[in-house]
Amino acid sequence: MCTICNLRIEFQIEHPLTLSVAVATRQAIVAGILPAQPSVPDPLSMRLRLEAIAALRAVQGRFEQSLSRDVLMALPDFFILMIESRTWGFFHPTSTGFDPDCRPDPPRVTAEDVVDRDRVIIVSETAVRQFLSGKLSFEDAAGHNLIMIDADREGRKALESMWETAYPKVGLSRFICT
Repeated sequence: MCTICNLRIEFQIEHPLTLSVAVATRQAIVAGILPAQPSVPDPLSMRLRLEAIAALRAVQGRFEQSLSRDVLMALPDFFILMIESRTWGFFHPTSTGFDPDCRPDPPRVTAEDVVDRDRVIIVSETAVRQFLSGKLSFEDAAGHNLIMIDADREGRKALESMWETAYPKVGLSRFICT
């Protein structure tokens, strides 16, 4: 299991690409690419955070099931930010999956040089729910800016490949993802 709920609450860090993903998500809802989500009175509610944690755990499970041990071990450490609830997850690959006991520092997201920033995947939970139900591929989500990867060239390539393997354009089954 990755470090999701163990991240310190004081993170409260916004990523510079959060607004871009939020706007793209809204546009995708209006265009019918994503389903409309019921409004939540308090976007930082505990219910929303628990749902985001469950979604991150399901994504983690899909990564661990779909990637070989060698591919998993070659991945860099990375964060995932679910924009609706501002839920962060930190993923540190090991030979048996993602390390549940790591305690990362808050992510570095504002450095000018991408090499000095932590690798971060910014995604809407609305899009993640479609990934999990087998209705959205990584390629389609990335094409609509529903998911963005802030990473150096090698990190971006590895993380894109991870998502493409777990959520491919062809051959994705909703029965496997649920």
